Amino acid sequence: MKTILANVEEFLDSDNINAAREEIAKNLNNLESVDTTVRGFAALLALGSQKALEIGLGVLGRKLLEEEEPEDNVIWLLLAAVLSRNSIPTDSPSRISILGLTSSVKSWESPIFSLLTPVLDSFLRVSLAEGNTVIAEQTLDFLAISGENYAKAPHTKQQLKELDSLTQLVLNKVDDAELKEEWAEGINLFLKTAVQTKYSDENVWSAAKVLLKEIYTPQVLNRKTNSEVKDNLSRLITSSLAALGTIIHGDGLSVAVRIDSIDNPKDNNSWAIFASVTDKLERLFQEIAALIFRKPLPPFSPPQAIPGSWTIIFHISLSSKQSNDLAMAISSLSSISDNEHESKSSQVDSWRACFAEFKKDELRVDLAVSTHAPELNVTQSISTEDIDITNMEEYLQEKTRVLSRDVPQADKLERILDFASLLIQYPSSLPTFQQEFLKISDITERQYQYYRRAVEILGLVDERGRPTNACSVLNRLSSREAKMRFLAHQFISSDIGLAWLNWQNASDLSEIEIEKANQFLTEVSPSLSASTINRRVRTLRSWLGEFIQYL
Repeated sequence: MKTILANVEEFLDSDNINAAREEIAKNLNNLESVDTTVRGFAALLALGSQKALEIGLGVLGRKLLEEEEPEDNVIWLLLAAVLSRNSIPTDSPSRISILGLTSSVKSWESPIFSLLTPVLDSFLRVSLAEGNTVIAEQTLDFLAISGENYAKAPHTKQQLKELDSLTQLVLNKVDDAELKEEWAEGINLFLKTAVQTKYSDENVWSAAKVLLKEIYTPQVLNRKTNSEVKDNLSRLITSSLAALGTIIHGDGLSVAVRIDSIDNPKDNNSWAIFASVTDKLERLFQEIAALIFRKPLPPFSPPQAIPGSWTIIFHISLSSKQSNDLAMAISSLSSISDNEHESKSSQVDSWRACFAEFKKDELRVDLAVSTHAPELNVTQSISTEDIDITNMEEYLQEKTRVLSRDVPQADKLERILDFASLLIQYPSSLPTFQQEFLKISDITERQYQYYRRAVEILGLVDERGRPTNACSVLNRLSSREAKMRFLAHQFISSDIGLAWLNWQNASDLSEIEIEKANQFLTEVSPSLSASTINRRVRTLRSWLGEFIQYL
């Protein structure tokens, strides 16, 4: 049995628009609850051609005028299906029809509808800004009439400021003085209410996810179109959650991550999975930041896991420019054209390698970013589903990547031994420790930072500068030979050591060809400049020369 979508597209392919319209009307006879026909119509709105969308919304508009308002779940599904589309042409009459559907929402305070407001704000902004007078005025009319209700959902100050500016531009072109005054009054009420609204219903984080599970059960997902619509809606939810994170956290970069395909969500290892995904993503962000900014990012904020769903929200404190640059780089990863690919190959490779690891672990991960910039407030998510890799093991080995911060630049291993020894003596007084180390080493404070990072690379201190168990073991060893052998094994297990073994296809350090160190760093750490690579190669040669003597 064909779906509504298939039948309508078949009629449109034969230019039989009336038959397409009749097919939709015939099937759209009940909006009281989400059933097979409503899901089929949602598929048409989400996946159909632009013409199918316009006809479908036209039929729906007449249906809404003729009958009582549908239940909330039906309205949410249909509105979310439309908003999940990649784009809607700026001059399409469907923009006016969508306003009719949004007017059916009884309460924008409801979590399932509040979740959609960041996307809808962006939609309204485009409708007001793109110069089509009829669409712009109908958008103005929606905000004036339904604005007080719509204002009760969460909005960013920047989006409200943009909407205020755009509505004033449209108002200035209205000739009817009475209508202009009426619209101006409604717009002012919307803006005043929206600015004062402090949205506090925490169910906004998980309500749509729960509803999606109710609408698209495992049995329903047997049909391919239902699975595709659910996928679109899930990605819409991820993008919306990132935008809501921006509303809550303020300046900086907000990130939403959704994890699927976990065999047993209630398993005791759930937090380990969260931690593993977060660590891999932080590394991805650090790699891309190193390519863009040539310096590391500040740490991620503690991630917020949303109860009842495998979704994480976290935030990175950055300047507006850095946030926008990083958001643009991340959000465009899956849409970089062939012409752009060569110049951005390192960014794409980092992303593909990270998401390939998720696929290897049989995890589906979707990620969306958001900043306060209107064009970056809501971004399309990137996903493991965007990547098609046949031989995962071969790809991951080939695409080894190392952050610049994981390549050492502290030449003398003897000083590293001194560092570890002093750290055990002064574990809780870093200023005293640093003073003592500078005294015995006769180095600058900048060089001190190189040694501080080197002991982190070797696993002797944690990210807070505290000695690890490995540091304690090293300090207990009596001979220099034993200490050097221990450091050699720490190097092998470090990110840089393991990457070098994989890159060289070697089984131990003795098989490493030191003369290829420059080529190795050029390939696995593309964020390093040529002059920096030369300095880091000098360190690697110094270390490897020492280690090989004791293996």
